[in-house]
Parts: sequence; C-alpha cells; structure tokens
Amino acid sequence: MAYEDLKLKAEEIKNILKIEDIISSYISIKRAGKNYTALCPFHAEDTPSFYIFPETQTYHCFGCGAHGDAITFIKEYENKSFMDALKKCADMAGVNLDLKSHKKPKEIELNESLNKFYIDRLLNLPSYHKVWEFLKNRNINKDTAEEFEFGYSTGEEIEKVLEDTLIEKEIAVNSGLIKNDRDFFNGRLIIPIRDNNSSLVGFAGRLIENVNSPKYINSQENKYFKKSKILYMYHKTKSIIQKNDFAIITEGYFDAISMYKMGFKNIVAVLGSNLTKDHAFELFKSTNKIITMFDMDKAGEKATISSIDLLFEKGFQVAVANYDAKDPDELTKKHDKKYIAEILKKSYKFHEYIVDVKAKDYDLKNEFAVEEYLKEMAIWYKKIQQSNRFEIMEVFSEKISEKIDREKDFVKKVLIELSKNLKINNIKINESKQKTQIIEKEIRYDLGKSFIYLWLKFPEYRKKIESVQEDILPENPLREFITSLKEGKELSQIIEDSSEELSQIISEIWKVDYIFEPERIYSKLMKSIDRINTLKKIESLKDELKNTEEPFIRANITKDIIKLYSKLKKHGGNI
Repeated sequence: MAYEDLKLKAEEIKNILKIEDIISSYISIKRAGKNYTALCPFHAEDTPSFYIFPETQTYHCFGCGAHGDAITFIKEYENKSFMDALKKCADMAGVNLDLKSHKKPKEIELNESLNKFYIDRLLNLPSYHKVWEFLKNRNINKDTAEEFEFGYSTGEEIEKVLEDTLIEKEIAVNSGLIKNDRDFFNGRLIIPIRDNNSSLVGFAGRLIENVNSPKYINSQENKYFKKSKILYMYHKTKSIIQKNDFAIITEGYFDAISMYKMGFKNIVAVLGSNLTKDHAFELFKSTNKIITMFDMDKAGEKATISSIDLLFEKGFQVAVANYDAKDPDELTKKHDKKYIAEILKKSYKFHEYIVDVKAKDYDLKNEFAVEEYLKEMAIWYKKIQQSNRFEIMEVFSEKISEKIDREKDFVKKVLIELSKNLKINNIKINESKQKTQIIEKEIRYDLGKSFIYLWLKFPEYRKKIESVQEDILPENPLREFITSLKEGKELSQIIEDSSEELSQIISEIWKVDYIFEPERIYSKLMKSIDRINTLKKIESLKDELKNTEEPFIRANITKDIIKLYSKLKKHGGNI
C-alpha cells in the first residue's frame, strides 16, 4: 500500500472513531466543558494536564508535550509500530486494511534476511564448534539460542543475501554491515537487536575468542538503529513489565537473558551502560517502578548513580539490587531463583543507596571529610526537595545521621542550610523550576503572557479576553492567539496551527502552578490596553496635525493631544 493510500485510510479510520472513546478505554478521563481532561499516561503528575479535544480529534499534554490523534495514542501507549496501531484502529473502526502491498524499509528487510542466514549458520554448526562451546559456558542451549535468534557469521552471508534480495550493496555499506568488502561481523556470535516495536534494526557481534579486538561491536547507527532509544528485549518483555508493574534494568545482553531464563521476565538491558531520557520515556509507558541491576564494579556503580539521577527526575520510584557477583549473569550461575527473588525484594531504596555508596568515598572519622560528604548529600537533598517527595527527605536525613553518627535534627539543619542557595548544574528539575520562575515573572509584566495565562487558567475571563480588538496589539504571539480565538479555533487547533513561539508559551504557562489574583491581572491588562489605545490615538492626531495648516483645527488637535497625554500621566503612563 502506497504512502498516500495509507494516509487516506488513516483519515477514514479517524473519521469513524471517537478519540475520547479510544482514550477512555485505556485511562480514566473527565469532561471539562467541550473537552476532556486526565492525568497524563506518559509522565508522572498529580494535577491533570492531559487534554482531549473531540472537535479536532486530538490530545495534548501541557506537562510533557505529548500530542497526537487516536492512532498516535495507541502507538505510544501500547508501544506499537505505526502500522500495528493503524491496524488496531482499523479493526475497531471496521475498516478493511490491506497491508499486503506495504513494504518494509530496505534496511529492515536486509536485516531480516541476513538474520535468517546467521541463525541457519549457527544451528548447522557442530556442537564442538567454538561458538557452541562459548554458549555452553553461558548456560545457553540450542532452544535458548533459537528463542533469542542467535546466529553466527562466517563473513560470507552478506553477499548471498544481497544476491537473493536484490537489495543494493550501498544500503549494506551505509548500514555498517559491510567493511572492507566483508561481513562486518565476521567470526562473531550474532545477537539481533529489535526496537521497541519488534523491527529488526541492528545487530551486536560478540567476540568468542580472546584476540586483540573489541568484545562487542554493533551495527552502525542510522535512522532506524539508535542505541539511545532502544532497550534490549523490551519488545519481548514490555507486556510482562506492565503486568508486574516494575522493570529490572541490566547492563548486558547475557545479563538480561540469564535473568529471563531464571524466570524474571520483566527485564531489559541498555545497549551500553548509559540509560537515556528516551529509554525512560519508553519505560514510563509500562511502569514507573524500576530496579537497577548493573554490574558490581566501579563502572556499574557510576551507571547506577547516573540512572538514579535520571529516573528520579522523570518521576520513577527507583531501587537498586545489591548482590554477591560481578554481574547478573554470574549471579544466576551461583544462586537459584528463590535467592535472587529475595535480593530483588530487599533492593535498596535509591536514597539509601546514595547515602551508603557515596560514604565509601570519604573517611567519615575525619571532620573535614564529614563536611565534604554532607555537601554532596545536600545536592541530593535539594533534588528530593524539588521533587516534592518530602517523605523521602525524612528517611534520607535519618540515614545520613546514622552514617556519620550525628543527631538527625543536626543533620537536617545542616542539609537545609547547605542546600539553600545551592545551584545544581545540568539538572533538568532545576532548569525547569528556574524557567517556571521566569515565566511567573513574565506573567506579571508581559502583556501577551498575562492574557494567555488568564485565558488558560480562568475560563470566566475568556469572553472578555476574546473581545479585545487584535488590531491594536503588536505583531506578537498574543495577537496570533487572539486572532485564532476570534476565528473560532479550539485550543488544540491553535497548538497545531500556531507558530513554535506561541505553542511554547502556551506549554510553559500551563506548567505554572502559582495562582496569581486574576482580577488584579485583568485590571492591569485593561489599563495596558487602554494605554495602547491612547497612544495610538495620539499618534493618529499627530499625523493629522502634520497634514493640516488650518490654525483653528490645529489648535483643537493640539488640545486633544494634551488631554490624552494628561490621561496617560494620570494613570501612570510614560510620556
């Protein structure tokens, strides 16, 4: 099916379905005038900022910016590909969707074909082959290898696949599958990497002999394969994560596979040790509870702290598994399922972990070291404080007091003092808070932002605001906003059609929690509008004055200008 045909089908489906019915089958929604509101399913919040607009058949979250139609919602909520979401909506709408002619991108088609060759090559190797010896040492038998689609490259597969599929060699080169005219993964165990929608987007190649080469190599990143967006095995485990309402995150492929085999199927692995914002966004669709299970070395510790920082900022509940092995793969070889389940059950709360792990960096018998330790703890205290999770602050202070053998009240007092004027660089919560404070200030002093604030937050002022003559306003986002309202546009349409600047202002103002006195703001706005009108009249009279020579008329115009200037001065305007 051609792209244009797909677009037409999508429009047909959306015209049949009601977005409010679709979304209400997933989350609880509440009517708000013509529209509906809900707690956003894509980020943590206590106050609803997720709006559904039946008139435009769209949704928009003023908290995280999530935006789209019924198909987009199902795609994002269920972690489906666009085609799978479209198919589900087509079934709901009773529309026949012929997907037989819809072709996969050539890069994905090439990966799928190549993967079949890799798998076939591995399964036909004798059991004494070095790759099977390697897998045997990892407790991976033939059934497990098949389940996870493991393969093996001899360096000849790529040419055969290109010949069979008639896919251009250039695509293989650009995907990083060919290097020096040979299969890039030559002589390696092949681990296919599927994205969160199950498309085969790349490969990892694991070295099976101790030679002077990297242990792992990955496919070259392209528009389909981005390590920062993909969690290994998430396509396979996301429904289990949703059911269990928590996810375990590991560092490596074999860590995740070993835990999965042991029965802990709500598992994913990062491709490398860095968890990213995109990973967090994907995980939040399934759960807001995470147990990190990184390697028990310095690098793993660093990755754990970095992940805690990111996940906590994004509203997750985070715990850290503490265990007696170098990594989860080794742990599953040493212990049974019951033992590991107990480890997971007793996982550190993140704030307890931070207190303990950071204490190792200091000699806490030394007063100067204690002072430095408290300074570092104050940074985390500030982060917890800014997240409004005050119950954690109490436990955090108590744990620190136990660690340094000081009274809890003393520790709390020191942390409060140290964190008072603390500036935390590169922390989004701080940046967001600072940005919100700037917006709050602008609401007080910026004509445009004040009008938009009143319209968004106080429906009783909407008719008054919409009656303002837009032609007296300067060419700025406010004029664009008022014009859109007069054209009868719903808020969702304004967001969709507006300039990037106006859309950004609306989103920023929506996040402001501080409630200003609306009557005072409105009164000031009307004075500002009156002043603008007065200044426009003065300019108009000045033009008349320039264009007339008649003394009597000039005298009357001058008198009118003086009156208007007096009016400005009386109401505090500058002349």
